Amino acid sequence: MLVRLKLAVLLAAGMFSFVACMSVGVDGSQREYVEGVSDARKQLFQGHLGYTDAEKLGLVAGKPQWFRARVIGDWHTPPSGDSSAEVRAGAQIGVRLQCSGAGVVCTPISSERQNVLTKSDRATWMWRVTAKRTGKVALALTVTAYYRDTNTVLFEKPVTALAEAAPAPDDSDRYSWLMEMLAWVKSTVVELGLLAGALAAVWGLYVGVTDRRHSADEEGPATAETGRDASQRPRAESPRRAQGQAASAGAACQDDRTEGV
Repeated sequence: MLVRLKLAVLLAAGMFSFVACMSVGVDGSQREYVEGVSDARKQLFQGHLGYTDAEKLGLVAGKPQWFRARVIGDWHTPPSGDSSAEVRAGAQIGVRLQCSGAGVVCTPISSERQNVLTKSDRATWMWRVTAKRTGKVALALTVTAYYRDTNTVLFEKPVTALAEAAPAPDDSDRYSWLMEMLAWVKSTVVELGLLAGALAAVWGLYVGVTDRRHSADEEGPATAETGRDASQRPRAESPRRAQGQAASAGAACQDDRTEGV
């Protein structure tokens, strides 16, 4: 009996020591985990979130549009058409987009978690957003910083926005631009035709004036030459003057004869 009692006491003492050791080990691991999470939160720094402006998303019923979010380790001026917000970076970052209203579906294209560990790091997330009908669409963007590869949250920030899904254009509206283009081409052809006719008339007038000038230039020297030849020719004596001269010569001859007799 005494031996059994001693064995029972030893067994109980061993169990107590084992449980105490396990408790100390668990408490130590938990304490290290808590300290690691606390240190990781302290190491986070201010980052920049840029995302597509919901009002400029241009949702049309039945037509997919792209929604983009980007987390950068440092503050940057958002590009035109984007909205921005301050977030914490320096850890593994997860970005989720939840959509509701107008039968909208948001399909992620990129991985949910990406590393933004330094100020020079940046990560981009993309979603394809499709609204099945017209109406208001609510967009909820959530940015989360995780502790290493765990699900422990170091930082989280939600951002909400509203978008309007417009009705899809009908066939007449869809091809209205083609009709407008055809009308423009037609009016342009008519204007070009009128312009071509005016240019042809001007060209014909120019050719006519040029031909007349050339004809005048050619006739001028010929007329002058003809006048010069006419002035150099001896003038023909008139018949009356010739008869008078002959009569005078005959009378003079007769007088000479009379004197000889």
